[in-house]
Amino acid sequence: MLVHKGRRVLLLEKNRALGGRLSSFERAGFRVDLGVHVISRSDKGPVGEVLRRVGIPNPIIYTHVRPLSSYQGKTFIFPHDLKNMVSPADFSALTSFLQDIRSMSADKVKEHDNVDIRSLLFQYTKEPLVHACIWNVCSVYMCLPTWLASAGEFMRCLRMESEARASGYPEGGCGAISDAYGNGIRKFGGEIKLGAKVQKIEVRNGKVVGVLVGDELCKADIVVSNADIKNTVMNLIGVEHFTSDYVDYVNNLQYSWGGPVVRVALNRRLTDIKMLTQIGSTELEDYYKKLESGIIPDELNLLLVVPSNFSANVAPEGKQLVCIATPTPGKGKEPKEKMTEAILKTAEKYIPGLRENTMWLSAMSRNELGKMVGEDGAGIGIGQIAGQCGDNRPKIATPIEGLYIVGGEAGGTGVGVELCVSSAIEFIDEHCPIVK
Repeated sequence: MLVHKGRRVLLLEKNRALGGRLSSFERAGFRVDLGVHVISRSDKGPVGEVLRRVGIPNPIIYTHVRPLSSYQGKTFIFPHDLKNMVSPADFSALTSFLQDIRSMSADKVKEHDNVDIRSLLFQYTKEPLVHACIWNVCSVYMCLPTWLASAGEFMRCLRMESEARASGYPEGGCGAISDAYGNGIRKFGGEIKLGAKVQKIEVRNGKVVGVLVGDELCKADIVVSNADIKNTVMNLIGVEHFTSDYVDYVNNLQYSWGGPVVRVALNRRLTDIKMLTQIGSTELEDYYKKLESGIIPDELNLLLVVPSNFSANVAPEGKQLVCIATPTPGKGKEPKEKMTEAILKTAEKYIPGLRENTMWLSAMSRNELGKMVGEDGAGIGIGQIAGQCGDNRPKIATPIEGLYIVGGEAGGTGVGVELCVSSAIEFIDEHCPIVK
């Protein structure tokens, strides 16, 4: 968007591919996503809005999906099928909860930014299965449990997704989006340097003057950082350039949850599942206390996605690619091998023969993801936690002149990638006019 406006732009990316969590890589003929698996509103949301703003007809084709849920081996569609799984009173309470969210005014939604979802839902029902289902949706939207996630932000995500009815997976993998954006930057004359790790953002007299890459100072009046607000403030700039209050504020921000991911390449088609969220336990707090102490429950909460059932060209003909993730808090022990075994064991309930037909398997722990993309391996970035949303979300403009923070770190609203992209749109709409 900046390049399209005629700004002279240099994009510096420390990795060898654009996109971070929104990137894909090749392995033995498979196109594998690093992180993201479904875009909440596909081309109807901010991802498509960026391309429309710069006059590029959307080059991304999406396959749409309605996710399945599962509990105790039974798959169902939320919320409709819950009417046969909980009491009539609890199903009616859930229906009222969802209807109230959809009909609430924007100002009323904002009043819930500092309230956690669980507290709000308790006003309607205490049924554990209902709470587990809302937890499932919340973990997909925000990579957070209901006792931390902002009810206001959950409402916005739910309302936007319900209105669009366009959840989808991009043809060719999620990296197709980053590729389309990168192509747009080059088309309009911007410069991209891959493998260019920034050592320092140079600041003089309270104003940015450029960034240091190796021994080279890239001079700039404006620096827009998507390198994590904590890393930007503490490391790339240095606390001496900020007030102690701002440093304390940034230091105390909490990341979203993340979790290990297991990717399995299959030598033949085994399942028609596209996306499934598995409830391993309705006793969620006890479940996570066990995980934090290193005890792995017999059955895990899972997000199971089969990208090759969305897009044929992410796997060789006749093969399948399965990606399985389980959300975990950002603390506690992480026994990788045992967790991988538990993930596979739970997934086999829905994909019989998974292990017997495995061509290759790749397991990535949260710590390993953190080493690659930072932020302690958080699934999104600064968490959409009660008290960290709306007016309390980190601001895009920083106390240093010419320095801005975007992505899953500041500003914006929405699900995952859409939070990040809406942050960029907010920067353009509210701060771009002052860019020289």
